[in-house]
Amino acid sequence: MKEAVRALNERGDSLDGPTSEDIRKLLNELSAKNRFLILERSDAENSEYYMQAYRQDDGTYWLEHRDGGADAHFQTTCRDIRVVAQAFTMWMYRISGWRDAFHWEAWRESPTGEVE
Repeated sequence: MKEAVRALNERGDSLDGPTSEDIRKLLNELSAKNRFLILERSDAENSEYYMQAYRQDDGTYWLEHRDGGADAHFQTTCRDIRVVAQAFTMWMYRISGWRDAFHWEAWRESPTGEVE
């Protein structure tokens, strides 16, 4: 069964109902010209249910997730793309524990310096 999730990247590619293999492939394609991947829930009550990975110049991944509003907006970093892929897949399939591999902090600013 496909999840009600859409994957979007910086190149403008969009994929409805991605599989875990699609997520791994899309994350592995992140580069200096295709820095981010966003998963957003299309069945959510609003457009503020998403998870994003942003590939920084040093190869670190800036992760962000939002669960409905500004009071549920968090960030962290990770160096291991496999851990990022696992968290994205677990989030997509609503598997508990996807947050556990990271130390999440309240949202402060984006990797480009933009403050919300």
